[in-house]
Parts: sequence; C-alpha cells; structure tokens
Amino acid sequence: MTYIQDIARPLTESGLVAPEAIKGCTPQEVDSLMEAQHVSHIPESYREFLLFGGRDPYWLNRGGEWDYDWLLEGKEIAREIVEDDYHEDFTPFAESFIFQTHQGYMFNFFRQEDLEEPDPYFWIYTGDRPLRKSTTRFTAWINILAEELPRAIELRNRMHGN
Repeated sequence: MTYIQDIARPLTESGLVAPEAIKGCTPQEVDSLMEAQHVSHIPESYREFLLFGGRDPYWLNRGGEWDYDWLLEGKEIAREIVEDDYHEDFTPFAESFIFQTHQGYMFNFFRQEDLEEPDPYFWIYTGDRPLRKSTTRFTAWINILAEELPRAIELRNRMHGN
C-alpha cells in the first residue's frame, strides 16, 4: 500500500471523502504532465499522489489550483505570474515542475535538482517575497492536508449553511 492510500483510507472510511471522488491520473497522463512542463522526472511521492488521487485532488484540499487539466498549463501560468505580474525573470523556474498555483499570485514547485528525489521539500513562490522552502517534505504536507480536512469541511458547511 502506498502512503497516499494510507492517508486516504481513514478519510473514506469515516465518510469525509466519497471513494468515487478520488480520481487518479493514468500513467499516460502523468507522462503528459511531465511533457507539458518540460521535465523528464518528477518525485516518486508526487507520482504516487497523481496516480492515486491527483487527477482531481480537490477531495483533499481546495486551497489552490492543482488538478490535471490545470497543471497541463501550470508552467505557463507560473510564467505569467512571474513575468507579467511581478516583472521578474522566469529562468530560475524554467526547469522546475509547478504542482499548484494559488489565486494567480503564488505557486508551489519542485526545483529541477529535487525532481529525482523520492520525497523532496518543495518551494513556494509568492510575488515579491523571497522564495521559501516548505517546512515539510511533500508526503508530510499531504498528510497535513488530510489531517486538516475535517476542520475545513466543518468550516465550509458552517459558511454555506449545510
């Protein structure tokens, strides 16, 4: 069993996530993402995530844009954020893999030198602020999202009267 299956199991067993909401990418779709972002590798932990439930990962978190269709254009979206919005040089990110954007001003990415690591830390670009390295590795971050899910669902239900 993979780490992401271990993370998802209690969420589905408790009824927080419907099993049919978890949709994974095909291996061909993972290859298409890598091709679209011009990389030859992605971290194994991220690949496992994509294959299990990353085609439409909003079952886990709605805090950014990170589904398959969005990520096909993720590199270009990140380029627009850096160049058009902040008038900076995109070169440091050109060989990276962008795996999540957020409201058009920030994105999470794996640096080129981390793409072959099994479970790397990731990096966060936020406009004019200095680049930040995540405080956890990718799998730990996914686990944190899963742990926060019950509170996020409760808050969403209170806000929307459900």
